Amino acid sequence: MKAQSYLKKLLTFCLIIGMTWNNTSIAQTQEDLKSFIQKLHSDQAYAKELQIENPSEVAAFYQSISYKTVWLEGTSDYQKEYLEVLKHASDYGLNRAKYHYSYLTSKHFPTLEYELILTHSIMEFYKDIANGVTSVDLSYNGLGYTNHCLNPTAMLLNTYAKGSVKDVISFLQPQSYGYQATQNLLTRLNIFVENDSFQEPLVTQTMTFAENKELIKKLYYLGFLPTMTDVSLLKEGMITNALKGFQSLYNIVPDGILGPVTLSKLSIPLTKLRAQLILNLNRWRVINCLDNQRYIQINIPSATLALYDRDSLVMRMKTIVGKPITPTPTLCSEINKITFFPYYEVPKNVALNELLPVQQKEPSFFENNGYQLIDEKGFVLEANSIDWSTVSKDHFPYEVRQVAGCDNSLGLLKFDFDSPYALYLHDTNRKDLFSKNKRYLSNACIRLEKPYELATMLFQDRNLVEEFVKKRFEPHLSPTSFSLETPVKVFITYITADVDDFGSLVIYDDIYKKDILK
Repeated sequence: MKAQSYLKKLLTFCLIIGMTWNNTSIAQTQEDLKSFIQKLHSDQAYAKELQIENPSEVAAFYQSISYKTVWLEGTSDYQKEYLEVLKHASDYGLNRAKYHYSYLTSKHFPTLEYELILTHSIMEFYKDIANGVTSVDLSYNGLGYTNHCLNPTAMLLNTYAKGSVKDVISFLQPQSYGYQATQNLLTRLNIFVENDSFQEPLVTQTMTFAENKELIKKLYYLGFLPTMTDVSLLKEGMITNALKGFQSLYNIVPDGILGPVTLSKLSIPLTKLRAQLILNLNRWRVINCLDNQRYIQINIPSATLALYDRDSLVMRMKTIVGKPITPTPTLCSEINKITFFPYYEVPKNVALNELLPVQQKEPSFFENNGYQLIDEKGFVLEANSIDWSTVSKDHFPYEVRQVAGCDNSLGLLKFDFDSPYALYLHDTNRKDLFSKNKRYLSNACIRLEKPYELATMLFQDRNLVEEFVKKRFEPHLSPTSFSLETPVKVFITYITADVDDFGSLVIYDDIYKKDILK
């Protein structure tokens, strides 16, 4: 009995000592971790050595969990899943080297240093997935828009214990179809382009498509053909349809003919296309904070307008945007007023360079097209009262405006928003131009295919819009403006990889040469 009693006391003593040692060890680890983090803050050279750019975010994470370590055991499912995702960072258009991939996969005995670097890696990866790797780049940021509405640190705090990394990434990424389609093609291209044996196909014109091995390769790489090795399975018609798919990808009329324009697009290396996709993924991420809002997005390269309400696409239409010599600027602002029967206040450069030469050749041009002259005192002058031989580009003391009505260049209504430019959305008297594939035709303003429908959506009042449309043939129309009770955000973006009306990815022309690819 004494032996049993002694053994029981010994076991109890050992258990108490073990618990005390374990608690002391945990407390010491927490103090060590706290000291590490304090050193990151105070020693810039140390932070630079570890390549931790935002030590305050790492500190905030550990402060929230009382400086507990979460990765030292090396057995976390979250940790393993993250490293597997990071291995394929290029599928998200990101470079895994930026997130310490080599370091994190080469250390077999994690240390506190490893702990901090892994946390920093996850935070930075989540941040870039959600917000993009660049800041907001708008010619005019009238709303003070910022792309930091999502909090990757909070996402890590809420998910590191039991969450799924892929679920977090799915939540953080933009939900737009344009983003998703761009990423899908990038993921496919990576399968081939990242292979050491990959060689760019060099497509040339041949008599038959079936003999054009390089064409077949290219169409296969892009996902338009099921095989590139067993050519006997590919009929001429199948290759023709695949070529039409390629033409649609590049916004070319899909006629299935290997003409000069199609050949020029086929000559674009897949590595360059891949770089373009990555650039556009980042552009989509920069506007990620528009989700869950009501806003209008006008995309210049696709020359389209989309109205979103929360996560829903409410309407989509074609637009006409600025020519390369008179580009439409990127911006964010708010539509606060809609004007029916607007005057067209002709920009001075347009009046001098486009209208004046015609008027001097055809003295009735201004009168026949409803243009009025406004003198320096604000009086309206008739064009036929002017001696045009005394007028020149250097001597033109007038403002020019076009009277309201069906022939007005702005059509029957315009949408006003604040900006430093003479810029607005408006109707047009040239509806025929919307049938064109390439709609870069204006002097920067944005012409709308369906202005009445958009006005109805913004007013939520069909009768009001219809009432004014019915008056369009009346004489002596004058501008009538209505303020919106709830202004609507408008964003003009420049994204060259977007989807069409059918949800298919299209690579649009880099019309303003903004795709600077490495």
